[in-house]
Amino acid sequence: MRVLITGGAGFIGRHIAEYFQDRAEVRVLDNLRCGFKSNL
Repeated sequence: MRVLITGGAGFIGRHIAEYFQDRAEVRVLDNLRCGFKSNL
């Protein structure tokens, strides 16, 4: 399964990405306007 997470550098997106990390091929897309690069 492949998962695309938009807003992945934000709080919720980060936790969703962590959840799917071992379950699917994860791609994160974020413009970093409100998120943090350290969350990626």
